[in-house]
Amino acid sequence: MIICAAVTGGAPARAKTPHHPVTPQAVADDAVACWRAGAAIVHIHARLADETTSSDIAAYRDTVDRIRATGCDAVLSLSAGDDGGHANHEQRLRVAEVGEELVSLDLGPINLGARLYDNRPSYLREMAVRMQKLGVKPEIDVLDTGHLDMLAAFVKEGLVKPPYHVQLVFGVPGGIPLDVRMLPILVSRLPPESEWSVSCQTSDFETFLRFQMAAFTDGGHVRTGMEDHVYVRPGELARNNAEMVEQWSATARTFGRPVATPAAARRMLGITARQ
Repeated sequence: MIICAAVTGGAPARAKTPHHPVTPQAVADDAVACWRAGAAIVHIHARLADETTSSDIAAYRDTVDRIRATGCDAVLSLSAGDDGGHANHEQRLRVAEVGEELVSLDLGPINLGARLYDNRPSYLREMAVRMQKLGVKPEIDVLDTGHLDMLAAFVKEGLVKPPYHVQLVFGVPGGIPLDVRMLPILVSRLPPESEWSVSCQTSDFETFLRFQMAAFTDGGHVRTGMEDHVYVRPGELARNNAEMVEQWSATARTFGRPVATPAAARRMLGITARQ
């Protein structure tokens, strides 16, 4: 089982918890702690010293360099989202140039609350081509059910290559609702050779647990961290992201499911080992 730690999202600093890492050094420190706790993948949004988010390539490299300087060999997954509507397509395309192995590819637009999350087909195709040229593996994010049609088209066109790394995202306003009954339907529509996980964005502990345990028991992978959820038990805030990772490492040990190392995760996802 691959554990992914999404240590900091694009939300305003400490909007959900006072323990949210929101500076480059804090994000790097949490990323390394999560790796030590068992996370094979760490998902990152770049932050600046003033605690705001950024899609700038220099901001990503700053955080990545801080992580790699510790000897951390986790697979780093970089967000190429639109930074709350602040990043245009050209800025998002450049995230693939940072030099890390995974970059998000959100396979379609949604009405994200009161605004349009603009993932038009022309941008998605350009990003997929750029990733292939740079040797970057797409983290294929499915935010709505129709996005699976775009995935099927990309598979047919050869724009994504197996094994596919697919993340089913539940709970984003305008996207797939927080209904766990939809999970097996979506999984059944994934292409062969897919490794899949669930991103469950909710403040309700029971809902988060239901989704992640469903993935855990059905051969999927687990994503935890303060981008998605901030509790370790009902009403109890996690003190840091590593505490959340350790929960799933301990669960895997309890039920006998091996936790993937970064090297194992690279093999499973078809990623060439970092130099």
